[in-house]
Amino acid sequence: MPDVTIRRAGADDALVVAALHLQSARDLGHDGEPGFLDRFADAWLASRPDHPTWIAQSHGAHAGVLSTRRLRPLPFPGRPEVSWLYVGTIFVASGHRKRGIGRALIEGMLDWSRATDVKWVRLNVEASQHDFYRSLGFTLAETILEYDLRESR
Repeated sequence: MPDVTIRRAGADDALVVAALHLQSARDLGHDGEPGFLDRFADAWLASRPDHPTWIAQSHGAHAGVLSTRRLRPLPFPGRPEVSWLYVGTIFVASGHRKRGIGRALIEGMLDWSRATDVKWVRLNVEASQHDFYRSLGFTLAETILEYDLRESR
């Protein structure tokens, strides 16, 4: 994809990452909040090592973002020290969709993951998106259980 660049977000990108998350929220029908950009940027910067993030750029514009949460279990005898990623946000701006940018973001994240101690990547998606993620090598993990505290009150 010659007109698209995927790169890992650095500290100088905090406001760009915040703005792309705000775009994502608006795309989902949420209103902006006063001070959101600064609040998000500050929180992301404070926890950046545990939130690897990638930005897509196309024709000089910020076209998308993929944000993860890196989880590292505490050491345990006989268990190798590895980490895993949970994909929390993947967003492609409306004017850039259907051009392979989402795929490029995921491939950039997977390439980085392969070069680190990350051993698996997890995400939650709608059933309608399963074919897309399967085409990238994801499989359905049938061992994940969840307890929803919102439902147990």
